[in-house]
Amino acid sequence: MNTKNKVALVTGAGVRVGKTIARQLSNSGARVAVHYRNSETEAREFVDEIVSGGGQADVFQAELSDRSQVESLVPAVVERFGSLDILINNASVFQDRWLDETDDANWDMNFAVNVTAPFLLSRSMAKQLDGNPGKIVNLTDWNTTRPKRFAYGVSKAALGGLTRSLAAALAPSIQVNELGLGAILLPVTAAPDEDAELFEKLASRTPLGRLGTPEEVAQVVMSLVENDYITGETIYVDGGQRLSRG
Repeated sequence: MNTKNKVALVTGAGVRVGKTIARQLSNSGARVAVHYRNSETEAREFVDEIVSGGGQADVFQAELSDRSQVESLVPAVVERFGSLDILINNASVFQDRWLDETDDANWDMNFAVNVTAPFLLSRSMAKQLDGNPGKIVNLTDWNTTRPKRFAYGVSKAALGGLTRSLAAALAPSIQVNELGLGAILLPVTAAPDEDAELFEKLASRTPLGRLGTPEEVAQVVMSLVENDYITGETIYVDGGQRLSRG
């Protein structure tokens, strides 16, 4: 796919990895729908940056755990830009909860944001494309068996199943793939005085000896968007973490 003038929706694009992916899409000529939940200031500043640089972008707010808000997101993007060709499901819930700490609300939140929202957005995008070419990239985790983040891990495993099922259902017009991410950025919950220790801990678990960068994630996203003969695949961007598991 040639991304010039294509419309891309990136969820959670106001900050961190989502912002970097959205910037790369904009740099490639795409018109970008910057979704955010709470990061309105950051999202609007980012859109202003894109527009001032000659690109096209706009902000779209939605709570992805609210089905009605999710269902209104794609129509809002299509109304603003005329189409939706690329969907990057980047937004995620990431909470530390062991099994015995996982209540119904935590379970429901993880599945709503990490699985149901990508499903609803993908279905809505496919319907409006009506057989025209499209790309969907889901961001998941290289390790979906995380006892400390029980609902998160299970929901990310479910997202992997969704990726493959969508790839089969939406072929041949829409290609659907996923990235299994390793340690890219420190968690937003990390305390400043814990950053150095946590960085060393995460890096030591990675064969390449370092954390990844948002730019490296964005490069792989772009390669999947631009390639028309890959679908239903998981590309691991984890510095080899899965190789040293156990």
